[in-house]
Amino acid sequence: MEGGIYRGIIVPHAPRMGKPELVPDFQKDIVAGIAAMGEDIRADKPDVMIVCSTHHVSTFNWIVSTVPEHKNRCVAMEAPDMISGEPYHYKGDPELGLAIRSEIEAGGFPCVENATPHYTWDYGTWVPVHYMDPEGAIPIIIVPVVQAADLKESYNVGEAIDRACRKTGRRAVFAASTALAHHLVRGPAEWPTEERRAADRVFIKLLLDGEIEAAWSGFEDYARLVVAEMGGRALATLLGGLAASQGRNFDTAQFGPYAQSSGSGNVNLSMKVAA
Repeated sequence: MEGGIYRGIIVPHAPRMGKPELVPDFQKDIVAGIAAMGEDIRADKPDVMIVCSTHHVSTFNWIVSTVPEHKNRCVAMEAPDMISGEPYHYKGDPELGLAIRSEIEAGGFPCVENATPHYTWDYGTWVPVHYMDPEGAIPIIIVPVVQAADLKESYNVGEAIDRACRKTGRRAVFAASTALAHHLVRGPAEWPTEERRAADRVFIKLLLDGEIEAAWSGFEDYARLVVAEMGGRALATLLGGLAASQGRNFDTAQFGPYAQSSGSGNVNLSMKVAA
C-alpha cells in the first residue's frame, strides 16, 4: 500500500492513565496495551499518525494541524493535578495537513489550518501518543471532533483524510482517542452498565472480525445506546477512514483488556489492512 490509511486504531486516554505512578491497578494492563500497540505500530514505520481526540473539540470548523513540529506542555484542564504540564516534542507534516484541509473543503465542510506554534495538546492526544511513541519517531497530525458535524459528516471526513494520504503518498495510522461506552459516573473503578458493556462487546467483535461496513451500518443506534464519547464522532471518522482504505481483509488485534474508567468502557484495538 503506497499511501492512505493503512491502519486504524482505537486507544483510550483517561487522565489517570497519563503518568505510570498514577495508574490504578485496574488500568495497568490496558496502559501496557497502549505501549504494546505503539511498539507494533512503530515496527511498521508509518509515515504519519493522525490523531482524532474527543478532547480536542471544535464547535463548527474542522481544524487540521500544519505545524512542522509539536513542542509544548500538556495540561489537562479537568485534571491539572494529574497532568500538570507534561512536555512533548513530535514532528508534524505540514504538506499532509494542507492536503487534508483541501480534501475536507472539497467535500463541502468548513476547515481551517492550525499553524500556531503556541497551541497546546489536549490530554486525549498526549496520553496515548506519549505511550505509543515515547521517542517521537512518527510525525503527528491532529484533528478534532466537531460538535456541528453529525456522524455522517464525521465519516465523510475520515474518507477525505484517506484521500489526502493517498494523494501525498503517506502510509498513515488513524488513531481515534476515545472511550466506547461513556455514560460517566463518579468513581474511577465503576463499570458501564451490563447493557452497555454488551453493546461494546458486539462492536469490538465486529471490528476484530474486520466487519467495517457492518459496524457502520448499526453505528448510530450503538452510539446512542452506549452514550458514546462525543456522540461517537471520533469513531465515525475512524470508520470512514477504514472504509475508504478499500481494505477487504484486515489483520486485527486487541492489545490488553477491555477496562473501566468512571462508567466508561475502554479498549485498544488495531485494524490493519491486510497485505
